[in-house]
Amino acid sequence: MRPPKVGDTIIICSFGKTEKGARIEKGILEGVASREEQATSSPVRKNYRKAKKSKIAVIVAICIALAFAFDIYVVYTTPEDAPRNKKACLLKENPAEKEYSSRLHVAKYICDNDHLPVYYVTKSEGIKLYEQKTGKTFVKWNFNPHTTLGVMIGGDYFDNREGRLPPAYYYEADVDYFGDNRGTNRLVYSSGCNIYYTTDHYKTFSKIVFEKQP
Repeated sequence: MRPPKVGDTIIICSFGKTEKGARIEKGILEGVASREEQATSSPVRKNYRKAKKSKIAVIVAICIALAFAFDIYVVYTTPEDAPRNKKACLLKENPAEKEYSSRLHVAKYICDNDHLPVYYVTKSEGIKLYEQKTGKTFVKWNFNPHTTLGVMIGGDYFDNREGRLPPAYYYEADVDYFGDNRGTNRLVYSSGCNIYYTTDHYKTFSKIVFEKQP
C-alpha cells in the first residue's frame, strides 16, 4: 500500500465526547506535493526527459552513421602485448584495399615512421589470434592472415644468416597478400629507411629507395 498523496480522497472518522457513535467525513487531502511528486507530475520535467532521450537517440544514430562512413576499425589488444600496450588494428576484408599489404605502401610507412603499421602482428601473436578466432590448433601457415584474421605478419627478427644483405639488425614483414597463404613476398628492413624486398623467400633481394622530398 502506497502512502497518501496530495489530491487523494480520504475518509475521516472522529469521535466526540457528546456523540454516541463515530462521525464519518469525506474530503480531499490538501497540502504541498513532495519533490518526487512534483518531478513526476510536472509537464516541464516530462518534456525535459523526453527531449533528453531524443537527444541521446540522435547522438547514437550519428555515431553509428560515422562508423560506417569512415570505416572505423575494431582494435584488439593481445595479452602478450599488454606490457607494451601495442594494439593490432584489424584490416577490413575488402579486395579494394590491397594497398594496405602492398610492398611500396608498407615500405613507405616504415621509411616515414621507422616501424610497421599497427595492423601487423608477430608470428607468435598471429598463431595465438588464429587459435582464439578459429578454435583450432595451429599447424602451419596454410591460410591468408589478412582474409582469415584481418592482420598481417611482421616484426620478427631476421637473422641474415646467409649474409646476402649488408650487416645490420633486420626485421621482416609479409607483403602482397593476394593468395591463399602468406606467400613468399617479404620486406626485410632495418632503421634509417634501409629496406629490401624479396619475392623468393630470402633467396634474392632488391633495395627499395624513396626519393627525399625537397
